[in-house]
Parts: sequence; structure tokens; C-alpha cells
Amino acid sequence: MFQSDTIIYDIHKIARYQEDSHYDYLAQLDMPDYSWFDFISQWFNRLINSIFSGKIGENVTTTILIFIFFMILASIVFFLYKKRPELFMRSGKKTAIPYNIEEENIHHFNFDQEIESAIQNRDYRLAIRLLYLQTLRFLSDNHLIVWQIHKTPTEYLYELTNRDMKQPFRAFTNFFLHIRYGNYQASSELYETMLNLQTEIKRLEKGVTA
Repeated sequence: MFQSDTIIYDIHKIARYQEDSHYDYLAQLDMPDYSWFDFISQWFNRLINSIFSGKIGENVTTTILIFIFFMILASIVFFLYKKRPELFMRSGKKTAIPYNIEEENIHHFNFDQEIESAIQNRDYRLAIRLLYLQTLRFLSDNHLIVWQIHKTPTEYLYELTNRDMKQPFRAFTNFFLHIRYGNYQASSELYETMLNLQTEIKRLEKGVTA
């Protein structure tokens, strides 16, 4: 006669299985509700503790992680400031500017004639723009910068390596940026100030001492 196997329910063995975390499948499926910062913080905490043999606490590693985050953020802001300084200029009600400096070819201007015409019309915004372009042409013709149509004013500033010329050219560039992006008022006084800076730049290029 065929006799089927029977299952013996061992209470003590079942209890041991229930206490063993390796068999707690529901807990493994129930993922904790961690934020991305908690996840990174715990990973970084384990990394730091593995390096320093567990001598650094979780609060310290979290502080380090926050510090690294702000350093990265500061680096991004610094990079944007160097590449796009106009983003950090004084904001306000902006008026339309009837030119685009990035689209002007400095080799297609009779600057002396155009500047004189702008001054006669009391258009000092245009005069300052032309004066800036004329200065870029001077620097390019003397191989002090490599002019390209889509370069920013700040790129030319950092490209100029002559230490003596760098200070007046920095002031010259800042004045132009204030007018171009900062909604500052162009005036005859500001034009004269920039003209004097242009003269100083040309004098230094020729090696003439005051």
C-alpha cells in the first residue's frame, strides 16, 4: 500500500527562521523612504569611515558633504561670472540697445569718422561702443589679442597678457560692460574717461613712459 510523506511542523525551527534577518523577505522588499541627499550622505559616511577606520561620526561627514556642495556651487557661480559678467550687472528697467557687439566685424569700420558722427549727434552710447571696438582692433592689429566675432569682452581681458596694459584695459572694459549690460547712463564725461584709457593703452603698447 502506497504511503504518502507527511510534513512535520517544527515550532522551534520556524521560530529560528523568523528571527533570522536573512529570511525576512518582506523587510528586504520594503525599501526605506530616503531622499537623494540621505542616500549620498550615507554613502559618503561609509566611505569616510572606511578611510579613517570609523573614527569620524555621521554629523562630521554630513558637514563635509555640505561644504563640498557649496564649493561646487561657488565654482559654478565663479565660472559664470568669468564667462558671462553681464548676468551679474545691476538690473533694472532695460532699454533696447540698437546693436549687438558680438555681430560686429571690427575690420569693417572707419572708426574715426563714425565716432565723430556719433559725438556730433550726442549719441554717447554709440560713441562708447565704437571706441571699444576701435580698441579691440588696435589690440588685434598689434597681436595682443586674437579677435573673433563671438568672443566676450571678458575673454579679451583675460587674453591680454601685458601686465602694464591689463589694468587700464580692465577699467576700460568694465566701463563698457556697465553701459552695454548694466543700464548705466552714457555721457560725454564717461566717453572722455574711456578715451583717456584708450590713449594710455596705446602709449603702453608703444613702450612710451609718461
